[in-house]
Amino acid sequence: MFQSAKVLEEIFSVEAAFYKLRTGERTHLCRSLAAIRRRGTHGDGVDALFVLLNPGKCLPVDGEDSIPMLTGEADKLPLLAAAPDNTMLQLMRLMERMNWNGIEVINLTDIRTGKFADYHEGQKYMERYWDSRHTIFSIDRYPELLDIVERADSVIAGWGTKAAIRNAAEEAHIILSELAPVNGVAYENHPLYYHPFPWLQTKCIKWLDHMEKALKRSEQVAE
Repeated sequence: MFQSAKVLEEIFSVEAAFYKLRTGERTHLCRSLAAIRRRGTHGDGVDALFVLLNPGKCLPVDGEDSIPMLTGEADKLPLLAAAPDNTMLQLMRLMERMNWNGIEVINLTDIRTGKFADYHEGQKYMERYWDSRHTIFSIDRYPELLDIVERADSVIAGWGTKAAIRNAAEEAHIILSELAPVNGVAYENHPLYYHPFPWLQTKCIKWLDHMEKALKRSEQVAE
């Protein structure tokens, strides 16, 4: 079953923490955290934390004008009602399969980019300015990462399989593995993991099948 966006948005709601980050001559639009919750449920429980590459097209319902410039710590940012993108809709489908009520999403970088080439160029730009504020895996944001990981029942990586992200993926995997077991649909080259939304519906369903099987196997082992 591959539910439509309309059906999924009736079941789940999305909130996210957005900010604008000024580095050099550029202002980056960023998202530090996204939370998806089943409508009608309450509490702080997080069934899973997903660690992806970078935020997609998700934006606040009230538009970009509602996004503040970052002046303090990212973990102090408010959660704003947001419109889900395709990746979030895919995560909702997994939530339905697993009967989950709440998940959270972080990324290797908070900088929102639409194309991989833009992501890659943006990372090089930030490196030139020695600005690591955009990544929750920087040493200054470790307490924020620790808090997010500790409140999740499981950690699932899905940052993709491109060789260009290998260094960032290795660093994140080392840090995460010290805090919790890392799950995901593993690619042949460790520590790369298939992204939840590979565009083609057949591949999306394949990812869901593999992820559901792996998670339920983990549940059985835990019992």
